[in-house]
Amino acid sequence: MASLINGEFYMKRRKPSKYWMEGAAFGLADGIICCLGLIIGVAEATVNFSALERRSIVLASGILGGLANAFGNSIGFFLSQEAERSVQIHEEKMGVKTRVHTKKEVFMSGVMSFLSTLSALLILILPFVFLNIENGMILTFTLGVILSLSMGGYIGKISEQNPVKTGLKYAVLALLGALISHEIGDLLSTIIPIHQNII
Repeated sequence: MASLINGEFYMKRRKPSKYWMEGAAFGLADGIICCLGLIIGVAEATVNFSALERRSIVLASGILGGLANAFGNSIGFFLSQEAERSVQIHEEKMGVKTRVHTKKEVFMSGVMSFLSTLSALLILILPFVFLNIENGMILTFTLGVILSLSMGGYIGKISEQNPVKTGLKYAVLALLGALISHEIGDLLSTIIPIHQNII
């Protein structure tokens, strides 16, 4: 997922003043798709548990998984930008006209990636705080697809591609991720009670 999104961004380098938006857009898009699949999958896998247990497990796993994803995104994006900066410095020494990212830009891109991934997590997990599991799943699924469509369109715009096609591509990725996670969760729900009874 990260390589796909990074590929969209690197098609054309943005102006220095908007460089940090790459990290924000990357983190938000990746966070939406990953967190949506995680939350939907866990909610379905715990279908045989009580309502209180399901909500607790969904919230705990969603928050922990989302935080891990946020840290992974920020570190991965920071390291990729550090590597790109090294290449730019080398090219500049070789006489190639290029703009070298500043250390502040590289650092801020990692920070924005973390914060935007965290934002995606909060948006998708909140329905389970205020609604029951079933309604929470429906609202989270709807929000995830809509946000993926919007973010995909924005990424298409800043990378000078067709915003509609890019938006649809990200929406389909979010949809497929949620559906596959739902099916895997459904399969796991037939296994988890066995272990629960043994304990």
